[in-house]
Amino acid sequence: MVDRPGPVLVTGANSGIGLASTLRFAERGWDTWGTVRSKAKAAALNDAARATGVSDRVHPLVLDVSDHDAVVARWPKLPPFYAVVNNAGYSELGAVEEVSAEEARRQLDVNLIAPAVVSSCALPAMRERGSGRIVMVSSIAGRAAILPLNAWYHASKYGLEALSDVLRVEVASFGVKVAIIEPGFFKTEIEQRAKAQAAAREAVTDSPYRKAYGRMQATVDLISAMAPPPGVVARTIVSAVESRRPLNRYLVGADALGIAAANPLLPRVVTDTLARVVADLRG
Repeated sequence: MVDRPGPVLVTGANSGIGLASTLRFAERGWDTWGTVRSKAKAAALNDAARATGVSDRVHPLVLDVSDHDAVVARWPKLPPFYAVVNNAGYSELGAVEEVSAEEARRQLDVNLIAPAVVSSCALPAMRERGSGRIVMVSSIAGRAAILPLNAWYHASKYGLEALSDVLRVEVASFGVKVAIIEPGFFKTEIEQRAKAQAAAREAVTDSPYRKAYGRMQATVDLISAMAPPPGVVARTIVSAVESRRPLNRYLVGADALGIAAANPLLPRVVTDTLARVVADLRG
């Protein structure tokens, strides 16, 4: 029997890895709260929980975790979570030259600042209990910067990994453990948003990256067709929470394992050239 010292919070729980994790936790007997950004998405989460037979253990929470003041104000009304899974995130696709400061800040707010705020809010109860788990859903993009047109996504995930490494040291004496999940490509809504962004940026006819945006749309279609469902990532996340000695990092997916193994071995000139060819950035 798995010890369940308290409820779990999963951010970005209405689709992809967040939805799969929320349902997996509930199936394992955890009282699970999931943040969503609208009542419609809360209804979708309720429907998925009902279809899975776990509606009594799933609690949708309409809360935009990138609204940091709203998170802090709402937290006293929430239960003392044993674990938080910082999953909410997206990719701001675009060449560095063409992503505005506002778009870049928004990317960092959601992917980097929000996990810090949520974790900070959860820590007092974990410290009082003397135990807890904080799981950060990063990406292989937080270990290897190989995706052209995704610089700000890479920056947010590299930042999240650095923040997590420091946080792990800071909270260890409280009995709180921090684990980082590094998935490769899985079926989520991120790739569809990336495809839409690529199409919108390609429509700007004077962009020097127009051909690369067109290539990105085709690449996203290929990834969507081949990527596995997010269930294996959800199982890894639940394992990190349930384990007495979770790993600091979990690589998930054959592509993530391959990239992590090859990245330190291949000269940067080789990976740069491959990325330029794949993204049609050869001039």
